Amino acid sequence: MINSVFALGFESDKFNWSDLSPLSIEQKVFDQNAKENVNKAIDANFDILGIYFGHDVVKASSLIGAFYNIDAASLLGKSSAGNDQKWISDATNLRDLLRVTRSLKADQNELITKSLGENANFALEAILAATERKTRTVLVGPGAIALGFLALRGNSKIKDFLLIANTTNIPALLEAEKYMSVKIIMNTKENIHPLAELALAVGVLKAKIGRAHV
Repeated sequence: MINSVFALGFESDKFNWSDLSPLSIEQKVFDQNAKENVNKAIDANFDILGIYFGHDVVKASSLIGAFYNIDAASLLGKSSAGNDQKWISDATNLRDLLRVTRSLKADQNELITKSLGENANFALEAILAATERKTRTVLVGPGAIALGFLALRGNSKIKDFLLIANTTNIPALLEAEKYMSVKIIMNTKENIHPLAELALAVGVLKAKIGRAHV
């Protein structure tokens, strides 16, 4: 059964969780206490951990792309279609970032800091803390998927407890999803508020679990 959600990194000022989900929720930001907060939540019997670490495709692609011999334009695909200048800017920024991240694969902390930012290390610790304790962890957005990809590269035993909220059409994220081979809960490809996406994904997951026990 799923009755409660512990959410890390989500902004909630523009979204009312109760409008979409009857489940109880507790939210925290990412800081040095993230791992401790996750462990406390699990001890308090929270059923699901939700992770959101931004929607910056370039930053997420720079982490994932560090492990592939794929050029920046191919990693981005048509994620900025309809705005050529934005796409050129993104591809240029990603190309420059990849030069840095590809030299840091042996230094995980520095790789994460240079791609997603220092707080992403706390997010990775939270993901590992939850999944190593066999708590389902739902990844929402490019940053979280990139961190899930990295977490799974370091510990394949957590695979059964990692889930991705929604599908994507961005090649870098598709490469990560192919490598991870974890359950993707929804197939909407819609750009909605991250907390709403978490609520919908958890609702779908809860319904599937309920049917499985009928």
